[in-house]
Order: sequence, then C-alpha cells, then structure tokens
Amino acid sequence: MKYILIRGLCLIVIAFSASAENKAPLIVATYIEPPYSYYIDDEFAGIHVKIITLLAEKLNKQVKFVQCPFARCLSFLENGQADVIIGIRKTTERLQYLTYLDQPISTQTFPLQFYIRQDSDLHIANYSDLAKLRIGTLRAATYFDRFDHDQSLNKVEVVNYNQLIQMLLKDRIDTFLEREESVKPWIDHVDYKQKIKLADYLYNKSVDGYIAFSKKSTFINEIEQFSLMQNQLIKNGDIQAIRDNN
Repeated sequence: MKYILIRGLCLIVIAFSASAENKAPLIVATYIEPPYSYYIDDEFAGIHVKIITLLAEKLNKQVKFVQCPFARCLSFLENGQADVIIGIRKTTERLQYLTYLDQPISTQTFPLQFYIRQDSDLHIANYSDLAKLRIGTLRAATYFDRFDHDQSLNKVEVVNYNQLIQMLLKDRIDTFLEREESVKPWIDHVDYKQKIKLADYLYNKSVDGYIAFSKKSTFINEIEQFSLMQNQLIKNGDIQAIRDNN
C-alpha cells in the first residue's frame, strides 16, 4: 500500500508539472519584416504571425511575441530566452542550437537583388563587381553560400531594413541585397521609384523557410506534435489560405 501511495504521489506531481508547463506561453522571437511580421495598433500581425498563432491554437498553446532585431532574435533562441522563430533558413551553424520542424512553411522564389542609388554610376553585372564595394547586410542574416562565406567582401552590418535603406541614400554604403518584397514596405513609394534602382546582377535561387525551436525551449520535447500539426495544416491548405488572404 505504501508503494502505491508513493507511486500515486509521483504521478500527481508529474501531472501537475506537465499541466504547468503546458500553460506557459510559446515565446516567439519576432523580427519586423512586412508582410510577414509587423506591429500595428498595439498588435503583431502578418503572415508568419498568423501561421504560428494558428499552429499554437491547434495544440492548445498560448503565444507571446517578443520583438527583436534579427541577430538578437537568434541570440534569444540560442540561450533559451525564446522558444521559436518562423520563416528562417536552415544552416549548419543554426542547427547547433535550433531544431527545425519537418517541412518548410514556405519556399522563397523571389530573387535576391542588389540595390543602388538612382544617381549612382556603379555597374554591378556579376559577382566579381562586388569587390571593394561597401555592401549593407542585416546582422546575422544569411543570403547565399558564396556571399555568406566570402570574407574578402566589405560587408557593413546593420540591425534592420530601414537602416539599410537610409545608409544607402546617405552614401554610407554602395549597395545592399535583399528581396524586393522585404524592401518595399520600408520605403515611401515615390522614394523607391526616384531614389533607388536595381543592379543588373541578382541571385535567383529558391530558399526554404522553416519554423525552428530553440533546443533549450521547454517545448522541445513536443517537437514531434508541432511537426505533425504543421504538416496537417500544410496538407489541408490552412497555411496557404493565410498566404492567399494577405
């Protein structure tokens, strides 16, 4: 009888711990990148915000969005201050502290393009033309392997898209690279047409974006359930419906 009471007590403690853990919010490291994530009317919105919210709801989880520059978001994930990030590229370095769900939530097909000032006489027609240029990049972001690992290039790191644009317009960098859909929301339409132009050189290869969990997250033991639910949302078209309606 004593053994049964002790075992029953243990079961109660375990059940209580699991219940307490399930009530903890899923902390989402969120970097501002319209139309995927932005902050308006005191709320987070955007395609990625809706996707992670839907996934959490299906698993009876609450979500808490924490806004951070991209590099700091990765730092939060590495040290366990955040649980999850959405729309991130899979790299060998990140696999050291992140666990990715099975399938990508998106495949980015828009090319990476190099932006220069409208009054610039720079001619960027191929990769070799990047030599000796001051190239703006987002801190901790990855673009494509050759560029990411090329230490001969003069890369100037900033924390957000607005800084990239402002530094270009003020002639503090010569160019920066990004996808057009990520740049347009950060600059006035008139300024975009009159002050910035695209270089001839671009990198046109699709990139998969994933939902990834910190290996230090309290939710890491539930990664299989998150993967199965995400796969179901992809299969039944719920995730595509979010994209189509934004």
